[in-house]
Amino acid sequence: ALVTAGGTGLGFGIAKRLAEDGCLVTICARREAVLATAVKEIGNDSRYIVCDVTDDDQVKVAVEAAAQPLGRLDIAVANAGGGGDAGPLVMTDLEAWNATLALTLTSTLSTIKHAAPIMGRGNGGAIVAVSSIAGHLTHRNLGQYAVAKAGVEMLVRNSADELGRYGIRVNGVRPGLVPTEMAAGLEQTEE
Repeated sequence: ALVTAGGTGLGFGIAKRLAEDGCLVTICARREAVLATAVKEIGNDSRYIVCDVTDDDQVKVAVEAAAQPLGRLDIAVANAGGGGDAGPLVMTDLEAWNATLALTLTSTLSTIKHAAPIMGRGNGGAIVAVSSIAGHLTHRNLGQYAVAKAGVEMLVRNSADELGRYGIRVNGVRPGLVPTEMAAGLEQTEE
């Protein structure tokens, strides 16, 4: 199994559970120290590769690494995402908008497009994209995140339609607010 952004938060929890269920888990993210600490806690059936998920070539390398040494990839979890600065959409900086789309939506496409061919050579597999309740409900002042997650949901639907014939299931999950480091700022004020 591969879990993007698997060193902290929800991704770490997913990776830990997959390892407990018997998977050889590869986690990836940008910060090597965080990944090394996470792998120690996850246990022997885990390893990491440093990867910036906004770089398609690095995602390809991470997916290929996850397929080794067994020569197959059964599970890929596209968990990476983020929302940029909060604020009204009409005041959104275009650079921040593009960064949110790259981190949340485009990285999910990269994970799917590189995992699917490996899964297709075997007995299929399962791809899970982590969306959010923000993917189908408006979230005032978090518009760039909500739009990116809505894109993830349509990407999942289209990918499922295209890849199902090859034995590859593609599903999305919509967690609500999860008490992680990333969500801490949302829980600290009434607004």
